[in-house]
Amino acid sequence: MSQRFWNIAGVIMYGVMLPLSCLFIVLGEPIPFALFAIWITFPFIEQSAMEQLRRKNAQ
Repeated sequence: MSQRFWNIAGVIMYGVMLPLSCLFIVLGEPIPFALFAIWITFPFIEQSAMEQLRRKNAQ
């Protein structure tokens, strides 16, 4: 997948979904499914960022 996709996914996950999930947990709701999505996508976002840094340093 392209780096742009992972950048947008990271912003949505960490800027929107994670704070909302934490808010719902504080309000007493069960663990939101968005939190599971964050846990699943984090390694892919991290790997994509590391690949981009490697490519940038190789140039």
